[in-house]
Amino acid sequence: MVSVLILCVVLAVVLSLGVDALAAPRAPLRRAPAAFALHVASVVFVGSVVLLITARPLFSVGIVVALVGLVAAVSNAKYESLREPFVFTDLSLFSQLFTHPRLYLPFLSVGKVAAIAVGGVVLVGGFLADRPAVHRPGAAAAVAACMCLVAGYLIAAQLTLTLDPKQDQKRHGFFTTFVAYLLNGLRPRTLHAFEHATQSGPYSSGGVPVRRPDVVVIQSESFFDVRRLGTAIGASVLVNFDAARRESFAHGELAVPAWGANTMRTEFAMLTGLQPQKLGYARFYPYAFVRRTCASLAGWFRRIGYSTLAIHPYHADFFGRDRVFPLLQFDRFLDLAHFTDAPRAGPYVADAAVGHAIVEALDAPRDQPVFLFAMTMENHGPLHLETVSEGESASVHALGEDPRWRDLTVYLRHVANADIMIGRLIEYLRARRRDTVLCFYGDHVPALPHVFDGLGAEPASSDYFIWRNFGDGAAGRRDLQVEDLGAALLQAIDAGPIKGIPADAQQNMMKR
Repeated sequence: MVSVLILCVVLAVVLSLGVDALAAPRAPLRRAPAAFALHVASVVFVGSVVLLITARPLFSVGIVVALVGLVAAVSNAKYESLREPFVFTDLSLFSQLFTHPRLYLPFLSVGKVAAIAVGGVVLVGGFLADRPAVHRPGAAAAVAACMCLVAGYLIAAQLTLTLDPKQDQKRHGFFTTFVAYLLNGLRPRTLHAFEHATQSGPYSSGGVPVRRPDVVVIQSESFFDVRRLGTAIGASVLVNFDAARRESFAHGELAVPAWGANTMRTEFAMLTGLQPQKLGYARFYPYAFVRRTCASLAGWFRRIGYSTLAIHPYHADFFGRDRVFPLLQFDRFLDLAHFTDAPRAGPYVADAAVGHAIVEALDAPRDQPVFLFAMTMENHGPLHLETVSEGESASVHALGEDPRWRDLTVYLRHVANADIMIGRLIEYLRARRRDTVLCFYGDHVPALPHVFDGLGAEPASSDYFIWRNFGDGAAGRRDLQVEDLGAALLQAIDAGPIKGIPADAQQNMMKR
C-alpha cells in the first residue's frame, strides 16, 4: 500500500506540473527549490484530503490534477481578458459567477467550458471505476495533510514575492504563486496591517477648509480618452470632456491599479488615498478585508459637517458595497433599487439616469453641504454581447465595418453617452448658485485586448478632470496616481495640506 501511495504522489506532482506549465504567463520548469517544494506540499495536501474522504488513491490523483487544471484554465481566461492571472482573492468572487453570470461567463470560451465539462465527466467516471483501498489510509492521509499544511505556511512566508502576479508567476509557476498568495493573504498579520493602514491614512485628520462647496465625484465605468488609440477615433466623441478640461482646475492622465476590471481597486484607492504597497495582499480585493471603519475621503467630509452619499446603479451587494460603504463613512447609498424606472443603455442603467440622480440629490432640501460619490455602470462589459446597427461605426471611428472593431463601436457609443452626461452636468452646475466642485475620472481602461492589439496600442491609464464653478478655472495638466486624486480635489476647495502626502508632492499638484 505504501508503494502505491508513493507512486500516486509522484504521479500527482508530475501531472500537476505539466498542467501548471500551461498557465499564462508561462514559467520555466526549473524553479527555485522553495517554489518547487511549495507546489509539492500543496499537491500532496489536496490529494491527502481527498484520499482521507474517498479512500481512492487514483481518484485522488485525478482530483489534484483536475483542480490545478481548472484554476489554470480560469486563470488563462482571466489573463486573456484582463492581463492578470487568477489570484486568491478571486475565490471570494466565486459566488458572483452565479448571481451575476453575465459579467463572468462570457469570458470563458466554448473550448474552455467544454474542457471543464469533459473533465467533470472523467472525474465521475474515475470515482466509479476506482475502488476504495482495502485498508483505508485515513491516519496516514490526515498526518500527511497536516504536515503539508504546516510546511506550506512556512515555505510561503519565506518565498520571495513582489505581489505582481505576472512577475511572481513567471518566476515561481502559477500554482505555487496562487497558493503562496492564499496562505500569506489569510494570515492574521495581513488583516492587522491592512486595518492599521486604513485607519491612519491621509484622510484620518485635517482642518476645516476655507470653502465648503458641494463636492461631486463621478467614477465613470471603463472611461479613458480613447482618442489616444489613434486618429481613427472621432474627436467629437468627447467634445464636452474637452471643454471641461479647458476650464478645469486640474486634469490629466490617471494611473490606476486596475486593467479592464476590478473597479473596487481604483474606487478604494481614490476614497482612502492609500497606495497598493500599503495594502499588501489586500490590494487585489480590498473590500474583502474591510471589517472596521476606514479613514476615507467621505469620512473627511463628514467630519467637517458634510452629508455623504454614494450612488451606483447596480446591485448593492456587488463587491459587498452595501457592507463596505457604511464603513467608508457614507451616510446613504442609492443602489439599483433607486433606478427601477430609469432608462437603460444596453443592459445597464444609462449614464444619463445617473446624472439625473446627481442633480436630484443636489437640489434636495438640506442644511449641509454634500459629498456625493457616483459610479456609473453603462459602459460595463461584456461589450461583445451588445448589438451594433448598420453604419453606426462611421459616426464614432474611421476603421470601417470590419467585425473586429464591433466591440470598439459599442464602447464608443457608451463613451459618447458619458460625454453627454458631462456636458449636461456642467451646464447645470454653471447655472447653479451654490459653489460646487465636480471631479470626473475613469476607473480603468475597457477589457478590449483584441482591439488594442489590432491598433498596436497598450493603454493602461485612465483620465480625470476637476472642474469647479468658482475661482480660477485655467486648465493645468497634472498626471496623477489615483490615490492622490482626493488630495488634488481637496486642493480645489482650498483645504490646505493633506496628511500622509509629502508637501513637495502636494506643491507639484498645485503647479500650473
